[in-house]
Amino acid sequence: MKRLQSHFYAVGLALALSGCGLYGQLFSGPPKLDVGDVRIVAEPDANRNSPVVLDVVLVADSALEQRLMGPENKWFPNGPALVASYPGALQVHRCEFPPASEMALPAEFFDGQNAWAVFVFAGLADGERRARIEGWKQGGLITISSQGWRVAPQEKGQAPPKSPSAMHCSNAA
Repeated sequence: MKRLQSHFYAVGLALALSGCGLYGQLFSGPPKLDVGDVRIVAEPDANRNSPVVLDVVLVADSALEQRLMGPENKWFPNGPALVASYPGALQVHRCEFPPASEMALPAEFFDGQNAWAVFVFAGLADGERRARIEGWKQGGLITISSQGWRVAPQEKGQAPPKSPSAMHCSNAA
């Protein structure tokens, strides 16, 4: 009788978890990404007329997702140690580009990838910036100027602008 009762509890728990979506998160891993085209525009006076370093970080560990969300956790001084400590949980693409340039993040950063979060970190002269872009189904635009940066998803129903050539980036932090 106790065995039958424990089976009912297990089935009930599985049904409850699947109903709220938690079952899928616990047992199927991170979702497949659908980010769209991400354009980067560096205005002529961007970053005090200095090159910009941009890291695109795909996070496949939900605990690291929470850790990276905190503004007190600076990516650029701590990123390499996190990548070394959590092999396979972070996929990092580093891009560097000059002011007065317009490029697109390569589609292969996202195509066929699974991640709980996609962070974009910018190392600017006046400090580090971060944004999450995994929810950008239609793509979006990151603009870097002398005043910092603007990060905005493409509005639904609006035709995206013609995508510029893809950036050349490395695969390590």
